[in-house]
Amino acid sequence: MNAFLRLLLAPIMLLTGVALPAQEAGVECDPARFAKLMADRPGQVLDVRTPEEWATGTITGARFIDFNAGGFKEAAAAQLDKAKPVYVYCAAGGRSYRAGRQLKELGFTEVYDLVGGMGAWKEAGMPTVPYARDAKR
Repeated sequence: MNAFLRLLLAPIMLLTGVALPAQEAGVECDPARFAKLMADRPGQVLDVRTPEEWATGTITGARFIDFNAGGFKEAAAAQLDKAKPVYVYCAAGGRSYRAGRQLKELGFTEVYDLVGGMGAWKEAGMPTVPYARDAKR
């Protein structure tokens, strides 16, 4: 489905409860939908921000792979389960979009991208937790 058609149909599909199929970069979600999907379909929450950004707080249960550090595909393939949904986010949405594309290239079938990233998440009043030094990396 081309981008224009997806944009045109997305509001209708959201209002009717029909899910958009995962596209090459993953399904783009606003914070409310992202949270609902995580609750309804537990999976892997992936934070692709920098260590400095990670230290400002995370979404509960997130594991960390710095997208900018290089070797993202290798780290993701080694640390994530392709059979489980992946909920990916960054600070503003750009890195998570690119990370989602790479996850799809690796064969992950369910990838959900938080549009607007952690900024949108916090702005929507969604909960964050302090980062844990011993978090999965």
